[in-house]
Amino acid sequence: MNIQFSFDKLILPINYNHIIQAFILQLINDAEYRKFIHNQGYLYKKRSYKMFSFSRLNGEFKINPHDKTIEFFENVNLIVSSLDENIIRYVADSLLFKSEFELINQKIYVEKIEYKDEEIHNNHLQIKTLSPITVYSTIQKDSSKKTIYYSPSEKEFSKLIIENLKSKYLAFYKIDEEEVSFNENFVIKEKNGSKSKLIITYYKNFIIKGWHGLFEIKGDPRLLKIGYDAGFGAKNSQGFGLVEIL
Repeated sequence: MNIQFSFDKLILPINYNHIIQAFILQLINDAEYRKFIHNQGYLYKKRSYKMFSFSRLNGEFKINPHDKTIEFFENVNLIVSSLDENIIRYVADSLLFKSEFELINQKIYVEKIEYKDEEIHNNHLQIKTLSPITVYSTIQKDSSKKTIYYSPSEKEFSKLIIENLKSKYLAFYKIDEEEVSFNENFVIKEKNGSKSKLIITYYKNFIIKGWHGLFEIKGDPRLLKIGYDAGFGAKNSQGFGLVEIL
């Protein structure tokens, strides 16, 4: 879902992911369902998947380094995607029912909403990230936990992404691993001739490292569809892993 907003003034913190995440959740006007998505999500092996993601705000802007803010001009586009049709329906209903909203006490106005559902039948895609893809593992070191982020050049990048996609599939469709088999020939790599960019984001004082750029993906179309709808990699509901097909 591509949403265009206009405004008289829009100034946000440079790291605004948590603000957009909260805004999307507020658009779910069913309190019980909003609580389910926020607190629980779809579970598989003690992991929770919220099954939605969103893009960065796309529009003209300038960075104010002294204030650590970003100022947008005229209008912005926000893309929200979800494997869960209920989320899309709730968000769309709220945006159609009411044209005026607020982001940290600044009025924004809905100008246009577009929606398309992309079918995926091929096992090979070329994609562009709309929000960075983040891939990590957490290890125990001494008495504390340490997060290790992986780049597209490391084998763990593809390995952890396919594991994540399988888990999302099993969580959403509520089936056991033994009930389904996938094409195991999965790989995601930077598109030939391109170089992805490391993006460091602060989310509520936590550092998240992600990769922004052009990628080629080969894999089971069912898993590619999961990634396209719900996001590739981790932390999708915090604004990571959303892509468009080239």
